[in-house]
Amino acid sequence: MNPHVSSGQVQTRHPIAQSLALAVLGVALVVAMVMGAIVIAVLAGVFLVGYVLSLAYAWWRLFRIRRRAAFVDAAFASQAAAPELSAKSEFIEGEYEVVEATADTARRGSGGPA
Repeated sequence: MNPHVSSGQVQTRHPIAQSLALAVLGVALVVAMVMGAIVIAVLAGVFLVGYVLSLAYAWWRLFRIRRRAAFVDAAFASQAAAPELSAKSEFIEGEYEVVEATADTARRGSGGPA
């Protein structure tokens, strides 16, 4: 009979089993590395696409701002060229009358009668 040996001291006596276990662990390590590389590549692709989209959006916003600024500059230039039009568009003429409110008058909102 074999004497009792603790699990820390047990060694495999079959070199074929040791080689097979080493090969299986090697294959598992290679598969894990390939899967990790695929996951990293997918994440990098997602971040790269998001970065490119954010750059395109920032460029589009800047393009729109510049286009609006050019439109506003052109509008001011046309008003400076025709002062009679700018005077009509900037001022509204009208008459008003100041009415003093009494102390017991309730405050009305914008929707109530005046």
